[in-house]
Amino acid sequence: MVETAERRRVVTKIPADAGKNSRIEFGKRIKVAAYCRVSTDDEDQLNSYRVQKDYYTRYIANNEKWEFVDVYADEGITGTQVKKRDEFLRMIKDCEKGKIDMILTKSVSRFARNIVDCMSLVRKLKNHRPPIGIYFETDNINTLAEESELKLSVISTFAQAESEKKSESMIWSLKERFKRK
Repeated sequence: MVETAERRRVVTKIPADAGKNSRIEFGKRIKVAAYCRVSTDDEDQLNSYRVQKDYYTRYIANNEKWEFVDVYADEGITGTQVKKRDEFLRMIKDCEKGKIDMILTKSVSRFARNIVDCMSLVRKLKNHRPPIGIYFETDNINTLAEESELKLSVISTFAQAESEKKSESMIWSLKERFKRK
């Protein structure tokens, strides 16, 4: 049996979402900042703080595709509460003003140790127009990548649990010291 009628093919052209990819224009440098944090004023932590700031300043400045914005750094500040981190809050405001396209940070636990804060801020920045990404170096997560949210939620859950465990341990230690006195 031979078909006599031709089949008609309908092709629908779907335009690209210009707003989604407009963050990186051809030939334009990406505005990159870094975030560093240490949670105590311990000498080892302060040394790590200085090393992180120096590393990110050089790392960003040495990439010809990047424009160095700033290194935002909170010293001796907990990662469980965003409201106590002045530099972190300044960085988020600069993102909202369009001063930053990408944030580099050492790890999820440096960015936030509270899963709600972490995920809500990541989503807020990712949904900003143009989108703002965060790259967590040791965790190898770029929040603009499709698979990033699941990885990030798992790692931030562990970061929060680790923080809670450290806090419980410190409280127990303090109670034991007071019992002995």
